[in-house]
Amino acid sequence: MKYRPKHIAEYLLLRAVCGLIALLPYRLALALAWAGARLAFSGFRWRRRQALARIRQVLGDTVSAREVRAIAWRSLRNMAFNLAEMVYMGGARPRRLPVEIDMQAALDRFRDYTRANPGRGGIFACPHTGNWELAGVAAPACQIDMFTITGLQKNPLVNAYLQKLRHSPGVELLERGTPNLLRKVLANLRNGRFLAIMPDLRSRQRGVPVRFFGGEVNLYPGMAQFARQANIPVFLAVMKRHGWTRHVMELHGPFEPDPALPKDEDILRLSQAVMELLDAEIRRDPGQWFWYNKRWILDPFPGPDAR
Repeated sequence: MKYRPKHIAEYLLLRAVCGLIALLPYRLALALAWAGARLAFSGFRWRRRQALARIRQVLGDTVSAREVRAIAWRSLRNMAFNLAEMVYMGGARPRRLPVEIDMQAALDRFRDYTRANPGRGGIFACPHTGNWELAGVAAPACQIDMFTITGLQKNPLVNAYLQKLRHSPGVELLERGTPNLLRKVLANLRNGRFLAIMPDLRSRQRGVPVRFFGGEVNLYPGMAQFARQANIPVFLAVMKRHGWTRHVMELHGPFEPDPALPKDEDILRLSQAVMELLDAEIRRDPGQWFWYNKRWILDPFPGPDAR
């Protein structure tokens, strides 16, 4: 396969930057990420105006201008830390993080479910909180048979490298747009596997109209649709970062489908239940959530992408 010169240049630049970070000790890598985030936030002001406006839109007068700015900073800093940790774990010298992920309570809830429902799969709704990538890293280590659906980057070299960085070898990747994708997803779920999916993304097509952040959002239907079709529950898996290096996973649910309800009504009910709980979790600690997403979740449908 021949690659365009632009794709090769982008790939080499990415590998060089990631290679540098991967050679650093963990806390030094985080310090470098902190400096980059501070430059982006205070120097270049990367998407800062949009983030501040979004936080004010959602939280209203419950927070001061200083608190809004602090939430926006922590959100961007956490994203920079996430990227550094992704490279640290999946770079040229793959390593485990030298810190523990506090997920015992989540594992206890999960194991209660698997003991009561042997051979039954489920869906992990993993929102953009804390270092959400760690959910995929931790799952195989906890003997959770997990898979996920991934999008494609325009640059195939960058796409392959990022997938290697982001996902543990024990997590199966199904690329969006591949033939028989729906059939493969449902077969996996019915065979007792667990799908990790992001619930807090606005769909470009007509999806599920759910109340969230005080407005109506147009979500992808896949999370609840898969649960309904495979007759398996949804769990909300919320990652949180405390300070620089402490990670906690909180697991909520299960949210079960109701076959007695009409299909569309049940999909809406499941989606609403998950998003109501996520709304409350974000309001409890708004700096955990990523407020800089290009597609603002509260943009109306149809509506322009947030930039």
